Parts: sequence; C-alpha cells; structure tokens
Amino acid sequence: MRKASAPLALALLVLAPVAAHAAAGAGIRAEIEMTRIDSPSISPDGRLVVWREARASIDRNAYDIAWFVAPADGSKPPRRFADAGEPTLLNGTMLARAPIWTSDSRAILFRKLAKGEAQVWRAEVDGNDVRQLTHEDGNVTDVAALENGHKIAVAVGRSRAAIALAEEEEKDRGTLIDASVDPQRPLYRGDWIDGRWATGRLRGAWFEQGGILPKQAPHLEILDPQSGMLRDASGQEQQVYAPPIKGFDKLGGEFVMVRAESGDNRGNVLLLGKGQDYHLVLAAPDGKEVARCTDALCNPSKVRSINWIGHRNEVMLEVRQTPNNSSLIVWNLADRSTRQLVVGEGLLEGGADLGDPCAAHEVVIACVAASANVPPHLVLVDPQSGALRNLASPNPELPSSEPHFAPLNWVDAEGRPFAGFIALPLGHSGPVPLFITYYSCAGYLRGGLGDEFPLRALAAHGIAAMCINRSAGFVGGGRNTEAYAVAEAGIGTIIDKLAAEGTIDPAHVGVGGVSFGGEVAAWLAIHTHRLRALSVANVMLTPAYYWYNAVAGRDVAGVLRSSWGIGDPDHDRKGWRRMSPAFNADRISAPFLMQVPEQEYRSNVELLSRLQRAGKPAELWAFPQEMHIKWQPRHQLAANERNLDWFRFWLAGEVDPDPAKAAQYVRWRGYGSPSQALAQASVSIKGKSR
Repeated sequence: MRKASAPLALALLVLAPVAAHAAAGAGIRAEIEMTRIDSPSISPDGRLVVWREARASIDRNAYDIAWFVAPADGSKPPRRFADAGEPTLLNGTMLARAPIWTSDSRAILFRKLAKGEAQVWRAEVDGNDVRQLTHEDGNVTDVAALENGHKIAVAVGRSRAAIALAEEEEKDRGTLIDASVDPQRPLYRGDWIDGRWATGRLRGAWFEQGGILPKQAPHLEILDPQSGMLRDASGQEQQVYAPPIKGFDKLGGEFVMVRAESGDNRGNVLLLGKGQDYHLVLAAPDGKEVARCTDALCNPSKVRSINWIGHRNEVMLEVRQTPNNSSLIVWNLADRSTRQLVVGEGLLEGGADLGDPCAAHEVVIACVAASANVPPHLVLVDPQSGALRNLASPNPELPSSEPHFAPLNWVDAEGRPFAGFIALPLGHSGPVPLFITYYSCAGYLRGGLGDEFPLRALAAHGIAAMCINRSAGFVGGGRNTEAYAVAEAGIGTIIDKLAAEGTIDPAHVGVGGVSFGGEVAAWLAIHTHRLRALSVANVMLTPAYYWYNAVAGRDVAGVLRSSWGIGDPDHDRKGWRRMSPAFNADRISAPFLMQVPEQEYRSNVELLSRLQRAGKPAELWAFPQEMHIKWQPRHQLAANERNLDWFRFWLAGEVDPDPAKAAQYVRWRGYGSPSQALAQASVSIKGKSR
C-alpha cells in the first residue's frame, strides 16, 4: 500500500549562494582544497545538528578534520567544537561514520584516529570538555549505539604492540611469498592502515586488505556513556551489534550493498544485490528476513543510503531515479507503506558514497547536498512536508556558475540510456576539442571519480569537458567485456551527436579515467580510432599483472576468467588481444599517459615498455605511498596539472610557458607534434592557481 503525499519538487541549486562569476583565485587548488561534509547527526531532542568537515591543505599535504554544530532552527551560525583527528582511508578514499549522542543531547562520542592510534573520544558540543574515553591496547575499529544509545558497542582490534612486533620479526627473517602477499606493494610497512605505515596482507576476496596478523573478529566491549566504564559484551549484545559492512559481504548468497542498523530489536534494513537484481529487506538481529519492500517507490536498484527515522518504525531512503538527482522516500515498517518526501535536483548525499550522507529524526532530517555546479552544503528537510532549507555552506569561494555544467541525457543505438554533464568553453564558436571522463559524476563536479581530471580548467582553456555516469553494472562484478562495449557505444553516440551539431571536433577527442574509467579509456584506445590522447590512473591488464596475482590460493585468475572471460596469457592469446593494451601496442596510436599509485604501477611498466618499443608516445608516472585513489593533496595537484597540460598539448596544441615545465614539452615534442599545433604561449595554470 502506498500512502499519497504531495512531494515538494525543489531545486537544490537555489539552496547555496550562486555567484555571478567564478570566485577570484578559484581553480585546481581551490577545488582540491574544497571542504567536504559528511556524518551529519541530530541530537536526541532534535534541537542540534552536528557534522564533520574535512579540508585538504596542499601546503601541508594533510587534512584538517573537525566537528561542527548548529541549532536545527538556524538561530545561530555553525561553530567548530572539536578536532576529529586524521582521515581513515579505504584504498585512498576517506571513510565516515556518524557520531553517537549522549541521551542528554550535550555531547557526542566518536572514533578518533591520531598518530596511529584509534580510540573513543567524547566532546561536549559547547566545546568545554573534549576528552579521550578509551585507552585500548588495540585500535578501536568501530563504535555503535545499542539500545537507543544507552549502551555503546566498542570493537577493538589486535594490540598495536603485537602488530609492530610481528612486522619487525618478519623484516628480519624475510617474507614467504604466498597468497596473502601483494607483489605490487612494499613488503615492509607499505600500506597506510589506521594512520600509520604498516605491513599489509591480502585478507579476503579480490584485493581486500588487512594487516600482517591473521584475520580475526574484533573484541567487543560495552561502554557506559555516563560513567565511561567498559566491560565485555554479553552474547545477546554481540548478536545485536552489526559490524560495518565490507565490499564483498554476503547474506544468503546476495551481496550486502547498504545496511542501516537500528541498534535494538527493530533489526536492520539491508539493500541486497546479485547480478542486476536488488532487494530491500528488514532483517531481525539474527539476520532472518522479516519484511521486503515491493512498492515501486522503493526501487531497490536506485537506493543509495538508508536511515532510521529516530525511534520510529520507519526508515528514509535516498533514491536515485536518475543518476544525478536524489529523492527521499519513507518506508513504514509497521504497515509496509511508502511515501515520497522530496524530489530534488542534485544529490542529497554530497557525492561521497562511502560516507553517512543523511541523519533522520522525528522532527528534522539533515543531508549533505551537492550538484554539478554547487559544492557540498548541509540542508535540513521537514520530515512531514519535505520543505528544505540551508544550514551550512562552507565553500563560498568555489565557482558556481562559470564554466557551467549542463546535464546531458541520451540513448545509444540499442536504446540504452546514458546521463552526464558537459561544460563548454565560454564564448566558444565553431567546433572545439572534447575531453571525456567516464564512470561517476556524483556531487560537485571536479574531475569525476578520483578527481584527477580538471574539468573546469579544461573548459576554461577552450576544451569542452564532459563527465559520463557509468551504465548500470553487475553487483559483485561480471560481464566486464560487455560493460566496456556498452561504454564505447554510449561515448561514441554522444561524440557523434555533438559533432553533428557542430559543437565539438571529433578529430580532437581525449579520454581519461580512474579504475573502471581508466579501463574504458584503454578499451577505446584499442578498439576505436576516436582518441587523440588518453590518460589513466590505475593498473592496466598486462601479463605481469596476471602472474603477480596468480599465486596459488589467490582468486584473481578465476575472477578474470569469470568476469572478463580471459584465461592465462600463455594460452588465451585471442582473449588477451581483445582485452589487454599490452597485447595491442600496434593498435594504440593515441599518446598514452599513466599517473598511477605506487601500489599499482609495477604491472604498468610492461605496458610502458611495449608501447615504447613500438614507437608510441607513452609516459608512466608513479606516486609514492598511494593506494588506489590518490589521497595526498600534493599528488592530487600534480596529477591534475599534468593532465591539464597533457590534453591542452595533444588536443589543442597549447604549451604552458612556465619555465619549470620546459622539459616536459621537450619530451612531448619528441613523441611527435600534436596535429594542428597552435604553438602559442598561454597563461601558466600554475600562475593562475596560485
């Protein structure tokens, strides 16, 4: 049964200040140093909202992370009240976890990471009392509320001393290379784990990372939020506690995509998926399914986040009816009804899929909002009417109008839908070069997934800049060759459409990507003649990659066969010719730039060598102490500026006159001059951005 309500259609763009022109000094540096918002939480009395802000510093190559608070009625401006420590990273992506309130609405409890030690801290929102509550020998891995916050579950990992001792002992005796060792990573303290360089091991499916000691469940303790006393958890408390989900967690054969824990006997709401099938279910604390949402409004394949609405038997769903727009749906677990609360333009999750984007209370809802042209800001939603109002906008210096991203929607020849954004050079006349990044265009557009491709700067320098959302894939992976072909069709369709309209020059198209987006860029370089230049930021499929990961006990070879349809390179030459750029140096003509994390670059050396031996323009840059996504601000700056120079040179023939860059242009000219080189000097992007 669906309850009818009058949804409020509201454009999020009007909720944040919109400047008529780009703010002075905005550019690549300003976008890297943008303030991110995550982990909103509402006090038990509904009067206060807290959230976390994280801001990168290029000069210090670090992040400033702090807790902020404001009255829910907007009567006072936001105020910083506590340091939030250092970022917790998963493969270079910053993770978030909402804090826990004390029952009197005076303070929050949260996990704080500092100098390689993670403990539970307590901070009064008036800022007068901020202190450490736990002093565990091992790092706290999670903090969760039980029984409506009357108890706090504290999960504690292996002792830091035991981990350090094991690392030193192995350093002295050597490392046995087995299925737990990733040969692409340094053997001794080459992984960033809980704020320190640690000796890492593969401890799960695919490339799931862990520490040097064998995997074991954390020790669970119960913290009394009033007295601060700790004790071991009972069996019942261990059953109610639900640890954070990981990428390959399953329930009943389906992958757990999202889980919202009630912390009490209401159970947990889970988004489950397998292949292209999704289900939204209510599960009891023991995991048994109690109910399933079958109403069309739930649309499980489009759900991105789930929040319990205070102590009610209701949850709020953030649903993407289109890739670039959020709706809020309420699912009543008592009578199984649904109602639509908000239909908006832009995302009510801020573009940070691994964070906690919303908090829901009986009297108010708080969400991080963002859209292609509006940076992250915090909005409040009335849980009855759906009315929105702005609470905090910490990025007034970022450009919000020029160059402006316009949405694009189209279908390919098979009728498959695609969505993305394009920014055209101001005052452009006639066809212009085009740059595309493919994969994810969530939130405020900087550079797509990983934010390595400076879309606005490219548009400011006369190159149309486009971001395309990936067409729906398969939960848990699979049919990747088909996914590349689908991407090729969608990209080819929009290039042809824009060329037919006279907007872009199809002979001057560049593509860049990270992870799956980088794989798509390589596929296009192999199977089409559309590219004038490309840039990737991830490991490429090479024989070296295969054999690095084919040690007995690893699952990579099996996944490559099941998901990519290829066997080992010695026997499946046809499959590798179809998939691997290393087997296609003769086909690849576009200049090929690779800017790759240290933990992924080694396999790409083979590709570099093959391209160079074939006389093809190629460069490989490796970034020390980086994982999958580059997280160090200075590395982000270097990658963005090099990508800007690369595509300006190869797509438009432009050269930055900065003397510090002279050597790179000597190299690039040595590869062969770009077609229709303009050979004119232009303003240094370094000078503009600083």
